[in-house]
Amino acid sequence: MDIKDWFPEFQVSAETDTELQSYFFQLPEVRQVTDSRSWLVLGRKGMGKTAIYEHLKVSPPQTLNGFETICVNFRDYPWPAHQLYKDSLAGELSAYQKSWRYLFFVKAISKLLEIKEHGGEKLNKEMKWAKGYIEKIYGNPDPSLTEVIFSKIARVDKVKGPGFDIDDLSFDVGEISFDDVANDKALQSKLRSNAFTLLGYFESIYKANCGDIKILIALDQLDENWLQGEIEEYSKVLINLVNTCRTISLDPELSGKLKVVPFLRTDIYHSLRFNDKNKLLQDSAIVISWDTESLDDMFFERVKKYAPNDINIDGNKKSGNLFEFTFARQGTPAIKYITRRSFFRPRDVIVYFNKIRECHEKSRSGLYSSSELYEADREASASVYNEIIDEWSNQFPEIESLLSVLQTIKVETFSYHDFTVKHAAEFPDVPESRKRTHMEFLFDNSIVGQKKQGRWEYVCSTPNLKMNMEQEFRTHHALTYRLHLIESRPNQAV
Repeated sequence: MDIKDWFPEFQVSAETDTELQSYFFQLPEVRQVTDSRSWLVLGRKGMGKTAIYEHLKVSPPQTLNGFETICVNFRDYPWPAHQLYKDSLAGELSAYQKSWRYLFFVKAISKLLEIKEHGGEKLNKEMKWAKGYIEKIYGNPDPSLTEVIFSKIARVDKVKGPGFDIDDLSFDVGEISFDDVANDKALQSKLRSNAFTLLGYFESIYKANCGDIKILIALDQLDENWLQGEIEEYSKVLINLVNTCRTISLDPELSGKLKVVPFLRTDIYHSLRFNDKNKLLQDSAIVISWDTESLDDMFFERVKKYAPNDINIDGNKKSGNLFEFTFARQGTPAIKYITRRSFFRPRDVIVYFNKIRECHEKSRSGLYSSSELYEADREASASVYNEIIDEWSNQFPEIESLLSVLQTIKVETFSYHDFTVKHAAEFPDVPESRKRTHMEFLFDNSIVGQKKQGRWEYVCSTPNLKMNMEQEFRTHHALTYRLHLIESRPNQAV
């Protein structure tokens, strides 16, 4: 049986891969989310953040250290909504944090109600009040992000506490929209007053009634829907999200009972400017990392799922079971050849194997050949290039022009001087400092690397690698074909 008859092409996006959980590979970082005190998950695009998020969404509490999960996707989130909650510049930080806290406690108490009712528990007066308020204000026992942010809360005359009957709640006529509130100072004032009053009630009710119930709120796609020109404001909102998550993690009344876990791109986190950022990184962050072995293990889970019973699978060979050869060029196993042409991201490896499958011709062995491995290199290179553009187009609009600089150098290995010469043609009239900033960007994101102990290394595989402007640079293997680069040779003209 030929491999193409039993081994499929895979979805690259964790969101669209309906089979993901059947071959999900648990990195140690997955357990850290539920079993450690850490609450911030960081990783470059394509590192598997969403895969972990999707795993949390479908897994039962008994496999998640007892946590019930609320998974919130921010793909279409109205970021400017938080601006409606700030009264003045002086109150900005407090307002942003309160607006996040308001969102989290609405979601948390909604989940708490669901768990208690599902368990057949009789609700006390406070919980009945909370249920009534949620259903009447938000129109949904489990309100979405948009329903919470753009609810009728700004139309409520006055929020009355648990001592009052829900029937006493009255509304002004009409629904609510962003523009309504944004253009009406009175509505803004009422929105803030009502939301923050309700926050106080919901928070105290949650703390008094959660008991032994543990809830984890996972936040994904926080880098989506950012508009160019609004990044500075979004950054303020995001900083206060991080600080709110930290405050919740430090609250002794919530310890082990409520955990809010944002999944955030590493580059976006590093772009934020706030106190104790590095300390938080050390104390509370889970940084997703892969190496050749773990990537091999990840892909082998897929091999095991689809391999027919009559095909002998060697557990020691892992993804090597897919190839008719043991070693590629220079005695390198296929998986190592592939990871050297990746940024050590699952997405890169999955794409490369998909490209090998596209190149495959039926053969006597029924397995992938070395020539198909090499042929796939070209298409995989184009895919990596496009991923880089997609990854950075919002936060770093110069990315495509910067890759053009590397292309015009023409060779893989080059000096900083070679770079500055070609950079000047692509970016005329920029100061020397900007050239250096661009090189640092390329280096920090593994697009270029340098030699360490006689081997070409990149930050993606050697995180502590430091740039030396006096040493030669090398464009990553993954981009060689797409940028039409050739190997550099002594005295070769650039």
